[in-house]
Amino acid sequence: MKNHSLLPFLRVGAIPAALIAAEILLEPADIALPFILAAAIHELGHLVAARLLKISLRSLDIGPLGATIRVREGLISYKKEWLLCFAGPLFNLLSAAAVALVLHGEFSRLFCPISVMIALLNLLPLSGFDGGRMLAAAVGYAAGPSVAARMVSLTSFVTVVGLWLFSVYLLIRFGASLSLFVFTASVFYRIFIEKEK
Repeated sequence: MKNHSLLPFLRVGAIPAALIAAEILLEPADIALPFILAAAIHELGHLVAARLLKISLRSLDIGPLGATIRVREGLISYKKEWLLCFAGPLFNLLSAAAVALVLHGEFSRLFCPISVMIALLNLLPLSGFDGGRMLAAAVGYAAGPSVAARMVSLTSFVTVVGLWLFSVYLLIRFGASLSLFVFTASVFYRIFIEKEK
């Protein structure tokens, strides 16, 4: 008999679970709810795309810097990979537009920019992010996987260093943007240091 439970499919690490709990417990509900809802809608976009593209999924892993969908098949086509990755940011943008048109008030004022921010952040050409995977699929289709890997590595480095320098500028100039500084340092560690281990 097949197990239809969501629990074997959804895997959440200890650090992300603690961060989600802290978000729920420490942030005011009017801030935590739009953020968690926008993140859930993003992942729902990937899941809906996987279903429509007939991609069999193995797991949805929630990590410190976001979620990763793992497919059962070893390789999927470049087109399916691109569409699967694009679906998350697309759902964020569509949900932000729908909420802006239908709802007015505090929830809409917070949810819409958070949802757009999640979409744009995920479209950055970084290794492991939707944008990086979309770039790899497009370049891989045109020039092959080795060129795609080098291209994503280069764009990841340039993007992370650019964001980090921008965060340093904001910290020095305005005393703000510590979260961007920590985010870029975390992404740099995950992409370039942890990957080498």
